Amino acid sequence: MVEKRYDVAVVGSGFAGALIADSLVRSGLKVVILEAGSCFEDEKHLRTTLLESYHNSDESELFAAYSDYLAPTEGVHGHPYYDQLIGSGYSGNFLRLVGGTGLAWLGTSIRMCPSDFLMKTLYNKGRDWPISYSDLEPWYCVAERELGVAGTIDADILLNSYHSECYPMPPVPLSYVDQYVKERLTDVTFEGKTLYVSSTPQSRNTVDGYNGRPVCEGYASCVPLCPVGAKYDPLIHLRRALLNGAELLQETVVTHLDADATGKVTSATALQEGNLIGKIEARVFVVAANGIETPKLLLQSNQRFENGLANESGLVGCNLMDHLGKHSCTILREPIFPYRGPQSTSGIEVLRDGPFRMERAAFRTAFRNDGWRIINGGPSGQEGRLGGPNLSASVFSYVEDEGLFGSHLKEKLGHVLLRQFALQSVVEMLPDSNNRVTLSRNLRDRNGLPRPAIHFQIDDYTRAGFAAAADLHMRIFDTLGVSANSTFIHLNADPDRADAAGSHIMGTTVMGDDPRTSVVDSNCRAHDHPNLFIAGSAPFPTGGTSNSTLTICALALRISNFLGKELPLL
Repeated sequence: MVEKRYDVAVVGSGFAGALIADSLVRSGLKVVILEAGSCFEDEKHLRTTLLESYHNSDESELFAAYSDYLAPTEGVHGHPYYDQLIGSGYSGNFLRLVGGTGLAWLGTSIRMCPSDFLMKTLYNKGRDWPISYSDLEPWYCVAERELGVAGTIDADILLNSYHSECYPMPPVPLSYVDQYVKERLTDVTFEGKTLYVSSTPQSRNTVDGYNGRPVCEGYASCVPLCPVGAKYDPLIHLRRALLNGAELLQETVVTHLDADATGKVTSATALQEGNLIGKIEARVFVVAANGIETPKLLLQSNQRFENGLANESGLVGCNLMDHLGKHSCTILREPIFPYRGPQSTSGIEVLRDGPFRMERAAFRTAFRNDGWRIINGGPSGQEGRLGGPNLSASVFSYVEDEGLFGSHLKEKLGHVLLRQFALQSVVEMLPDSNNRVTLSRNLRDRNGLPRPAIHFQIDDYTRAGFAAAADLHMRIFDTLGVSANSTFIHLNADPDRADAAGSHIMGTTVMGDDPRTSVVDSNCRAHDHPNLFIAGSAPFPTGGTSNSTLTICALALRISNFLGKELPLL
């Protein structure tokens, strides 16, 4: 077996891995990126083909365009990848692909607010971060430049999230849906706060040519893909890293990391197509897989340390969090012309923080520009049927359930499609050591590796957030003059249950100052291993309500800066 030696080995090629590899290779370091998935050939005609396959698919929206690019160890075509052990079943998912799930994200690029870093101090809930908003704020600015964020700071000001720099591009214009709702929510209050509709910061171009991308053309298919490449994805930094000399080993599954008796990580053992390719040696290892695969790899690395690497605290895999969603839909009285523009361009952010967090979870609420698509699953509507006398899920239900065809079907579609409106609230979770990722004792993937076993339950704090979100949705629908029989507040029978996971997998290698109660320190370095760093959202002590991507990127850039200074000493 041929051994390969590098300065830095990065496991995972998503947001964090791509940014770290690009930054370090430009510093003159020899970098290798180890990715379990295969490459996505990113050309415009292929994007168009994938978009067509998505439009004609009955799979869930995240996977519909990428079925041919998923590794065989993933859950595909209904075959589960997770071993669900406890709770109602965790539904957060990810792509195993070069570029990771960042190829299929919405583009929402929101900062956490200062209170999110001090949940224990301010509200006696969860944990405090070992770093503050002020520590991360300069890196938020760098991340916004690197990703190319279009936005306005209006909503951040309301949450005391100061900016030392403006966003690099002006905001995406509000859609007609946004404007319609904003005009009618003027002076409406909820739990003592005036509702304020603001533009959502997002990593898509409003300036032609920024970072080599075209201007957004308004397709309502950001998830699973932008057909013109106006939205940022990790391939942008991966390409740059490769052009500057980084090496990419795709379809390379790291089975375990090796460490010596002192705790120093010495090599990664990896498979390609089931065959051992040898030990990959590096001075520093950065694990940037995701919040499920990262702890799984650490737990598998138990050849010298019985409980796995970085696990003296016993917390590797613990505190699994996500952003859980409350979805609602209605038919408005007047046409609002959805399906134009990015899938979501505005929302209500003022309910992300406040003293209520001592009692219930916070949430942010987004208005959808893509009608009921997020409500009824894939384009065919096969994943869910909405009830009620005036709420059908799709063309299929109009034909199959109502017997419509010809001019009657056309008339129905013309009426409903122009009036479809949906809300989506993203609700925070608290860290809970009982929500965790372990190694399955029974299920193996095709490489013979244990699949992740998931323990996941929703606590009363989060359920209270769901109930408050449902109350807000009803308040908004009432203000818009919607009748009760034209409204659906949730898809589950229980109004305080989540409708869906956000696939923002967080918290499984928690960050902290005390090695007894955390896995990594404030620089995301493992307490137990001086040359092992963990990037991504796994180190998050709490998740707040903001989509995790921008914070992942800010932390990754901060890690790169720290490594640039420390690497000569390692």
